[in-house]
Amino acid sequence: MDASYPVRRKLKGRSGVTNGKTLLAGMDGRSKWARRLHDLVANHVADLGGPEHVTQSQYILVKSAANATIVMEQWEIEFAKEGTASLPALLAYQSISNSLRRIFETLGLGRVDPPRDGKVTYDISKLSDAEQHRLKILNHRVDQHGLSAMSEKDATEMKMLMEKCVGRGYGPSATEPGARDRPFHEIDWTRR
Repeated sequence: MDASYPVRRKLKGRSGVTNGKTLLAGMDGRSKWARRLHDLVANHVADLGGPEHVTQSQYILVKSAANATIVMEQWEIEFAKEGTASLPALLAYQSISNSLRRIFETLGLGRVDPPRDGKVTYDISKLSDAEQHRLKILNHRVDQHGLSAMSEKDATEMKMLMEKCVGRGYGPSATEPGARDRPFHEIDWTRR
């Protein structure tokens, strides 16, 4: 039996949530919750590099994180007003806090600046002095002999240094064995 998957609809046939007109179906966008949700989602999406760099799955996690943040903020206000917190309320707060931390770890805790004009920006100040020196040596070898003359080890090292300059790379993390594009600091270089 062939699986039949939904085909993307034309713009006029999509829901308001899909078109970006509303964050949640049936929610009045003027409420305090909706305005705060909108602001948090927009900020998180910007941190991930902008809407063109956020997958649908990441967007769903961002909305979930934003809603959890609002719940936590409301509890914090209650705790401050009462001057205390009951054990069940504190445990619930910590549970939401841990869920939020896991979402942020999945999304990546570092801010990702979107590329300007589609060009990648290399910032060698992210490298130590020794790494900067090594990258200059490798670049010089490429200029002199060409990329095809480099050993696999040197090419891998050069790629790693360039990814560190950009702040993003492709590889597995300590918690996720699957290689994918992720912030440089999350990549587990021992698994690569």
